[in-house]
Amino acid sequence: MPSYKIAKDDFEWHALRKQGLGGSDIGAVMGVSPFKSPYHVWVEKRGMIEPEDISDRLQIQIGNELEDLVARIFTQETGLQVQRDNKTYFHKDHPFLLANIDRKIIGKKALLECKTTGQFNAKQWEDDEVPANYLLQVQHYLNVLDYDYAYIAVIIGNNQFEFKKIERDNELIELYTAKAKDFWERCVVGGEEPEIDGSELTKQALGSVYLDIDSNETQMDADQINMVEQIVRIKGMQKQLENDRKQLENRLKSQMGKDNVSKLISADFEATWRNQSSRIVDIDKLKKDFPEIHKQVIKVSESKVLRIKNLKKENDE
Repeated sequence: MPSYKIAKDDFEWHALRKQGLGGSDIGAVMGVSPFKSPYHVWVEKRGMIEPEDISDRLQIQIGNELEDLVARIFTQETGLQVQRDNKTYFHKDHPFLLANIDRKIIGKKALLECKTTGQFNAKQWEDDEVPANYLLQVQHYLNVLDYDYAYIAVIIGNNQFEFKKIERDNELIELYTAKAKDFWERCVVGGEEPEIDGSELTKQALGSVYLDIDSNETQMDADQINMVEQIVRIKGMQKQLENDRKQLENRLKSQMGKDNVSKLISADFEATWRNQSSRIVDIDKLKKDFPEIHKQVIKVSESKVLRIKNLKKENDE
């Protein structure tokens, strides 16, 4: 049986989470999380930034409130009784692997994970599908608690309920455990920075870690020159590709207009060219006619922006 601790409050719960990798961290370490990147997990576990407090976000509050409803509907649908579990579990062989499960299935070596999502994510739950980060989360919990199977239940939108049974996958558990062990020992404990990926999540984490670096300059080394040259070259390719795309789109629009059609179809593709309306706030009018309201609703945000100038090109011109 795994050992466990019960946090007295939120502060102690967050302190426990820093001691290892939890269910939501595993998907990030494996590169399949839409919420965090490996680098983001690393800087949090190393204490370089504090985890963002998202408890006041509406979707988080709704999810927390609906967790009990998901569990109740699951019991109604299956007849299986569940109970809340507020323990933080530690893997018996790898104590840096942590688990905070939603519910235990009474009388079974099984657990229930409760989720809520919007209608726009419905396709991710069709048939036997489960989002990859949630699948890894459940397998991680089965691993830490040494359970045989789990259920994951979800309310989609406000009118659809699904639940799936997930059997223990020892091959997947072995695969992710090896990667998590390497990440924890080499990166978190050893301090080695994980590979920097190109995700927006890593970009945000870098901006937070290095928010207050000094305003000074130094000469580029050979590696930095190589990176900048590649960035300039790729941006040039992107600009040309974007121009090519726009030209092809305009040519297609011209042909559709001449043929008086708004939709083209083939065995593999569908193209439509139709009117579309959208509602936007006229900022200039708001500022002119309602200056006090404009002051109240304008939000100033700060971020670190990387800009690159091609000095050779400017000098040549």
